[in-house]
Amino acid sequence: MGRSQKGGSGLSRLAYGRPLVFGVLLSVLAACGSQSAREAAVAEAEVANMAAEQAAAREAAEIERQRAEAEERRRLAEAEERERRRLAQERQAAEARAEAQRLAREQAERAERERRAAMAAARAEQQEKMARIAVLEQQIADIQAEIDYDSEQALIMQQAIAAAEELLAALTADVAKYELTDESGNTLEPLSKDLIAELEARKDDLLERARGL
Repeated sequence: MGRSQKGGSGLSRLAYGRPLVFGVLLSVLAACGSQSAREAAVAEAEVANMAAEQAAAREAAEIERQRAEAEERRRLAEAEERERRRLAQERQAAEARAEAQRLAREQAERAERERRAAMAAARAEQQEKMARIAVLEQQIADIQAEIDYDSEQALIMQQAIAAAEELLAALTADVAKYELTDESGNTLEPLSKDLIAELEARKDDLLERARGL
């Protein structure tokens, strides 16, 4: 808006300046009676008119220069703003990548901890079953030593031994299954937990009945 007003003012001065110069010329012509005086006045008016046109041209050139400078400043400002936005986008993208990498690393670390915990639990369960096997083998030997084959108790004790031997076989089979596990320590073949619990309960019940006789 400021440039338009300034340009308008320069053209206005040029437009007003010309009638003034010609007005002076007419006044001089009217006042001068001789041909030579008129010619001198015309020449003087032409010089003044040329000076006014040159001044207007210089002012127009200055206005155009200022306009070009303002346009260049605007262009540079827009380029700087685009560069600022680009850098901000790159920074945000880098931060997003870093955050994604951090979350992935934490997830991998958590999964590794869970896997190790599951493996440890599986090893502990395997060791516990191996200990139960040893106890059960000793228990079978003790039962056999206690049997009085001429008593009613003998039949029940034999049944208890049979249940104990089945339990021993089931435990031994489960222990072997721990040789093949996935990355979380789970056996590839399902464990016989229900069968082992059933055989354990049957053995204990038979022993209690036999010892109660």
